[in-house]
Amino acid sequence: MEVEIYAIKEVVEFCINQHIWGIIMETDSLTFKKIIEKQWKVPWELIEIIEEIRIKLQSLQGKITHILREGNIVADSLANEVIEAQNTKEYHSFKDLPASIRKQINMDKIHIPNLRIRTQRISMQ
Repeated sequence: MEVEIYAIKEVVEFCINQHIWGIIMETDSLTFKKIIEKQWKVPWELIEIIEEIRIKLQSLQGKITHILREGNIVADSLANEVIEAQNTKEYHSFKDLPASIRKQINMDKIHIPNLRIRTQRISMQ
């Protein structure tokens, strides 16, 4: 959750610097959404950064919405790219992205859903 909080702080600051208003940020962290909306208590070590995000998000006339993990697959894939590389990565164009992420973005653009499928093992006795 801490990494997501710092990422959202960076996005909010970017939007302020670029004069982008009325943003809607989607997160698959219901905990984070409820903390930002003051429905849940903030962990003490994150109070300052959360309050900073709240103030900046309000100045942007922005809001945070919750989505299921499947709706956040592109962001999760990009985060995994950085984690696996153990380094900062920058992509300056769509074609620079890994093929798997380009595919996910294209699927999202044409509204092909990402589904969570659970299987159950049947034991034969």
